[in-house]
Amino acid sequence: MPIHIIWGDDLNASNKFIQKIVDQKVSKTWGEINVSYLNGDDDNQIKKAFDEILTPPLGDGSRVVVLKNNPIFTNKNEEIIIKFEKIYQIIPSNTYFILQNAKKPDTRLKITKFVRNLIKKDLAIENSFPLPDIWDYESQKKYLEATANSMNINLGKGAAELIINSVGNDSFKLRSELAKAKIYLDAINSNENKELILKSDDVKKIFNDHQSNIFKIVDHLLQKNIKEGLLEIDYLLKKGEPALRLNAGLISQIRMHTIVKLLNQSGEKDLSKICKIANISNPKRIFFIRKKVTHTSSVFLINLMSNLLDIDSSLKKGNNPINVFIENLVNLS
Repeated sequence: MPIHIIWGDDLNASNKFIQKIVDQKVSKTWGEINVSYLNGDDDNQIKKAFDEILTPPLGDGSRVVVLKNNPIFTNKNEEIIIKFEKIYQIIPSNTYFILQNAKKPDTRLKITKFVRNLIKKDLAIENSFPLPDIWDYESQKKYLEATANSMNINLGKGAAELIINSVGNDSFKLRSELAKAKIYLDAINSNENKELILKSDDVKKIFNDHQSNIFKIVDHLLQKNIKEGLLEIDYLLKKGEPALRLNAGLISQIRMHTIVKLLNQSGEKDLSKICKIANISNPKRIFFIRKKVTHTSSVFLINLMSNLLDIDSSLKKGNNPINVFIENLVNLS
C-alpha cells in the first residue's frame, strides 16, 4: 500500500521522479492499462482515482495512479478527506498512489497530521522538490551548482551568475541549456577523461536568452543602477508584460523593502511583527531584504516609492509606458 506524497514547484524534477517510479514498478507490457494520470482539479477525476487505487493491477507488475494537483492536503473538502481515510488501508499492496501538488501540504489540516503519522509508520512516503525562491540568489546558485554537478559539469568563475541571469529558476530550461553546454564541452575537449568546466565565455556563447524579472529590476533600483533597471523594464514591456502589473509588482516590492528598512532603523527585532507589517510570508526573506537595503537610505526608498506611485497614476491616464518609467525614475540616479 505505497502512498507517495510529492510536492514542490520544481515540476520538472517531480515529474521525472514519478516517471522513475512508473519505470521501476509497472510492467512495460501492461503499462497502458496500469498507469493513470488524473487531475485533482476535477471532482470526477478524484473519484476515479479513488476507484482505480482499489483495483488490483492487470497482469504482472504494479499499478500506479497519479493524482496531480492533489487537493487532499491543501483544502478542507471533508468529503474527500473522509473517503481517503476510509480506503487507505485497503489499497492493494501492489498499487502505488501518488499524490502530487506544487504546494506544500497545509500543516494546519487534520488530514496532513494524519498522513504524517502514516509516514512515521512507513505506510506513506514524502518527497519534496521545491525550487529556490527567485529572490534568494545564494539558494539559486547552490541549486544550479548541484544540477550542473549531477550532469558532471563544473562551473568556472562567474558562470553561475550569467546562467541565473539567463534562465532564472526555470528548472526545465536550466537542464536543457546545461545539456547543450555538455555537448559543446564534450566537442571541444579531446581528452574524454578531462574535467568539464563551463566557463563564463562558454555561457555567453550558449546561453543567449535574456531573462528578466521584477526582482532583478528591484536590485538595480536599490543599487541606484537606474539605467540598467530601465533596460530590464523596457525588455519586459517589449515581451508583453502589462505596464500596470509590472509597476504594481515594483510598488509591492519597494514597499516591502522600505518597511523593513524603517523598522530596522527603529530597532524592531520581532520577525513575526515585521512580517505582518511588511506583508512577508517567509521570515527568512527579511534577512535578505535587510542585506540589500544596508547601503540604501530610507529617504531614497521613500522617494522611489513616491515616484512609482506617480508612475501608476500616469499609466492609468494612458501615457506611453516606457516614457513614463524613464521620466519618473531617471532623476533618482
